[in-house]
Amino acid sequence: MLLSIESSCDDSSLALTRLEDCKLLWHAKISQEAEHSAHGGVVPELASRLHAHNLPLLLQKAKAFLGGKTPFAPLKAIALTTRPGLAITLLEGLMMAKALALSLNLPLISVDHLKGHLYSLFINQPCARFPLSVLLVSGGHTLIIEARDPTNMGIIAQSLDDSLGESFDKVARMLGLGYPGGPVVEKLACLCPAGEEYPFPLPLRQKSALAFSFSGLKNAVRLAVAKAQPLSQELQAQICAGFQTTACAHLLHKVRAYLQSARVERFGLVGGVSANTYIRTQLENLCAEFGIELLLAPLEFCTDNAAMIGRAGVMGYQHAEFSDVHTLDISPHTEIPQSADSIL
Repeated sequence: MLLSIESSCDDSSLALTRLEDCKLLWHAKISQEAEHSAHGGVVPELASRLHAHNLPLLLQKAKAFLGGKTPFAPLKAIALTTRPGLAITLLEGLMMAKALALSLNLPLISVDHLKGHLYSLFINQPCARFPLSVLLVSGGHTLIIEARDPTNMGIIAQSLDDSLGESFDKVARMLGLGYPGGPVVEKLACLCPAGEEYPFPLPLRQKSALAFSFSGLKNAVRLAVAKAQPLSQELQAQICAGFQTTACAHLLHKVRAYLQSARVERFGLVGGVSANTYIRTQLENLCAEFGIELLLAPLEFCTDNAAMIGRAGVMGYQHAEFSDVHTLDISPHTEIPQSADSIL
């Protein structure tokens, strides 16, 4: 088996994956949303302290699942998220992984968090399908990744400012809806009848560059909220629907431009915001228009989780991509290079 650890932000998670067929045997996660909601967003120092408390609890659960006198005997390696993410929280996962690796004499497999999201498409699947392009939309990232194979990936489009997930959170905060913002904004948007959403300008509409931007849209929402005081629930719903519709239209505008210029066999949608039903449906329609297969991760594995890190770790194990336990370190930056030209 492979033990995997995820602690890149505010979710503590461990998983056990069978190396032979990539079957997810056990997975558990402790969310910190309740603790951070009072602050309107993730507080890194608080997140780190909660990881220090939660990760050992999860390890005890994994030990109980394995059972026996030597529960960790079936483990062959430990995979962990080392980048990108909050340095102070990544360190919590790294320290646990190193302690286990040294005490159990197991190799470590460093996993890039963005690659982990890509592999969320193949949890419980023995074969990952390449070539593949993915739109990753999360609290920290909005980008398109092209992958010819497991070792040849490139970022060809990303946000010039805020991520989509961060924008959802900020819009929710402007409207006094709490944290996290994605689910509550989507829920309110569903209350708005079609055609009655608040109109907002489409970002980068006249720009040909393959990039995303949400700062202008976020500012337009801020101005609308300031002008509409006091806010009724009806107007809140209209603003949420307008923001979600415009943000999704912006994504589709740029993805359409990409699909028109690249040779894409299959396209994936990953990341925490990929759980948004409206975005899923709209992208599914776009891919159907181009005759491209759309891959979607199960809803339970859209947000940060150790199951996707374990699936990526299996690929690392198969390619013997082991890291030195004494020198392995964390980084706030992804290892996936930026690519000016399509590799597909």
